[in-house]
Amino acid sequence: MKPFFSIVIPTLNEEHFLPLVLSDLERQKEKNFEVIIIDGASVDKTREIAKEFSNRLSLTTHEVNKHNVSYQRNVGAKKAEGAFIIFLDADSHIAPTFTKKLHSYILHTRGLIFLPAIAPEESNSQTKVVFNFTNFIVEMSQSVGKPFSSGGSMIFERCFFDLIGGFPEDVYMSEDHQIIQKAYKYGVKARFMRGIKVRVSMRRMKKEGELKVLYKYLLTAAQFLIKGKIDKKIIEYQMGGHFYLQKEKNKSVEDKAQEYLNEAKRFFRKIFYQ
Repeated sequence: MKPFFSIVIPTLNEEHFLPLVLSDLERQKEKNFEVIIIDGASVDKTREIAKEFSNRLSLTTHEVNKHNVSYQRNVGAKKAEGAFIIFLDADSHIAPTFTKKLHSYILHTRGLIFLPAIAPEESNSQTKVVFNFTNFIVEMSQSVGKPFSSGGSMIFERCFFDLIGGFPEDVYMSEDHQIIQKAYKYGVKARFMRGIKVRVSMRRMKKEGELKVLYKYLLTAAQFLIKGKIDKKIIEYQMGGHFYLQKEKNKSVEDKAQEYLNEAKRFFRKIFYQ
């Protein structure tokens, strides 16, 4: 019997984070899914850890020699057998009722794309405000012609995903927004699900600092709205769990703020004067 969901997880050196999301999947109330790991030639124990879970989950691991999240997701989608594909990041977390609630929602709601709400892995008053605002923008954007995604976590009906050609592989980042806008051009709006959440890791903010991460998101959002795609490297945005284990030199808040301000000025000059 074929699974209802195929869960595709791209990885690169995620030995410290992958076990957490796989444990979440192991605890699901409804195991109506297969798990497909597409590993970008990790040099740590990512693949070995994934294979350990293959005894407890319907899980396969595939290695590719390309470090590209869009490419890895597309490879996973080609191997999928489920009616719907769930794309998850390796550092995300889901509740034990995630697949059960999602299955019920899809059966009772017509749609080809579904976006879960996002919540921070560790919550405080500031992150709650930021994430609530992000969810609001994503939900509202589905009806204004410039739809956004809520990150790497999204669900596609498999045949429709194939029809639109999958994720764009020629962009530097924001491939998640671009595929949602591509679907919109086909007349398909994503269904935003307030009651079904994916908790996202705060590791990038812990590594780089909240100010720097918010600055990066601001620049990429501006570039995406103006250009419609980000096909050049405008900021540093690395894939891979190993990046978050590296130590960064300490700088004062003032030095960081000035550094980001200077970068922002250079970026907007390129946009408006090219």
